[in-house]
Amino acid sequence: MTNFEPCAAEVMRRFARASGGEMIEVGGGVAGFVDSDSPVNAVKGLDGAVGRAELDRIVEFYSDHKKDAVLELAPWVEAACLNELEELGFERVAVEDLMARRSEDLGVKVTEAMDAEACARVLCLSFFGEITDAGMAMGRMMFGGEGILNAGHWEDGDLVSVGQMIYLAGAGLLAGDGTVEAWRGRGLQQRMIRARVQRAFDDGVEWVHCEVAQGSGSQRNYARCGFSKVYARVHYLKRFH
Repeated sequence: MTNFEPCAAEVMRRFARASGGEMIEVGGGVAGFVDSDSPVNAVKGLDGAVGRAELDRIVEFYSDHKKDAVLELAPWVEAACLNELEELGFERVAVEDLMARRSEDLGVKVTEAMDAEACARVLCLSFFGEITDAGMAMGRMMFGGEGILNAGHWEDGDLVSVGQMIYLAGAGLLAGDGTVEAWRGRGLQQRMIRARVQRAFDDGVEWVHCEVAQGSGSQRNYARCGFSKVYARVHYLKRFH
């Protein structure tokens, strides 16, 4: 499997539905607006030939919401519309790697974390170092969404590491990885990754994938667990405020 953009589009649909936000279908993908302070407002899953008409619709959508437009583009989409992006004032701001592997019987077991609030708390502490309203709102949306498997690891009765998996467009997406700082460096993320790979195998899903920052600790951990880079997804930004 070499094209995971339909999975990304479905992620944005679910974010928008879960938050009561807004979205438009455009260029085979989805432009989503969750709320004005959300870090997940973005255009995901654009595929095929994306031309000026689609980009103009995206610009209008985010301009109307007074929110910067963030496009997450697969390499073939970027190549097809690079001139138009430059003409419209988009700037290249980030790159993430999409990594994937086939599921496999690894002889491990996933422990499900049923408390979405506790998962949100771990994610908030992992990413922001403290409990914030915005961080908890993002965590609740991610771990309380539809069709999501929440995996967790406990120490002395406390949830200290989390991850999620959601099946989208025939593949599993591993996301939401977070470990409380005091418990990092003990191989918990790799344990959680392998457990979710196992669960996908048990559920008969052939491919699993993830989205990671280049050069990050998460990228190294996924590579250690048999994931390989499929392609890089480039982020473009157009500012409206």
